[in-house]
Amino acid sequence: MKLAVEFYDAWEAWGIDEGIKALKDAGFDAMDMSYYHDAGDFFLDVQYREKALEVKAALARHGLSCTQAHGPIEMCYGMALDDSNPAWVRLKRSIESASIIGIHHIVVEGMEVPAPPASYLNLDYNYAFYKKLEPLCEKYGIVIAVENLKKSFTYPDLMNEILRRLDSPWFQALVDVGHTWVRADMQPGDYIRQLERPICGLHVHDTAGIRKGEDEHLVPWLAELDYHDMIAALRETGYQGDMTLEIRGFLSRYADYGLLMPALQFSAAIGRRLIEMMQEESA
Repeated sequence: MKLAVEFYDAWEAWGIDEGIKALKDAGFDAMDMSYYHDAGDFFLDVQYREKALEVKAALARHGLSCTQAHGPIEMCYGMALDDSNPAWVRLKRSIESASIIGIHHIVVEGMEVPAPPASYLNLDYNYAFYKKLEPLCEKYGIVIAVENLKKSFTYPDLMNEILRRLDSPWFQALVDVGHTWVRADMQPGDYIRQLERPICGLHVHDTAGIRKGEDEHLVPWLAELDYHDMIAALRETGYQGDMTLEIRGFLSRYADYGLLMPALQFSAAIGRRLIEMMQEESA
C-alpha cells in the first residue's frame, strides 16, 4: 500500500520538479495529480501534453509514483457535454493528461442536480454524463473514479445504483471518508461495508463537519472520524488500493507561514502510521 498526497500545495509552493522532490523528501511514496483550481488552469492549457510529460519525467527522476488524479471541478448541471463547453474540453484533457503520466484512475466528480440526492433525476443525469466519457476511458486506458459527494452518490445505495447502471470496468467507486461523515452522517467504516463493489481508492482526512457543516480536510486524529473502524472495514472488504491523504485544509494553513515542508513531513508520519495499523490489524 502506497502513501500518497495531493500535489496541489507542493506544486503551488515549488513548481513541478521541486514540488515532486519535496513530496518524496517528506516521506510520501506517491501523489494525487491535481487538475483543479489554479493547477487545472496551468496543467490543462494548450500545452497540456507537454506538461504531462514534464510531470512524468520529474516523477521518474525523483522516484515518486502517481497513483491517482483528481479532474477539474468545473462541470455543472445544464452545461453542454461537447467541445463547445471549455469546461468539457479541460475535463477531456485531464483524462488524456493522466493517461500520459500513467495514472490508473482519475476522479471525475458527479454533477449536483436540482433534485433530492436520492432522486432518479440525479442518477439519470450523471449516468448520461459518465457514459459520454466512457469512450475516452477506453481510448486512454484510464478508469474514472466515482466519488461520494454532497448531492451525488451521497449514500452507499446511491453509489451502488450508479455503478450498477454504468456496469463497466471503466467506472469504480472512490470513498472520501470526510464526505461520508459530513454528507451522509456515517462513519467511513459503515459506508465502506455497504458498498457492493470493491473501491479503487480513498481520500483520507478528518473533519468535524457534523458540527461545522463543511469539510475541513484536516490530518487524521484531529476531529471526529473513527480510523480504527475504517481500517477494519477496509480489511473486511479486501481493499487493495493506496492511502491518499486529501488534507489541503491542513496544509494550506501552514503553507501561508512558510511551514509547508514540516506540515508535509508530519502528515506523512500520520499516513504511515495508518498503513502500519492496517498491516498490524490484518496480521
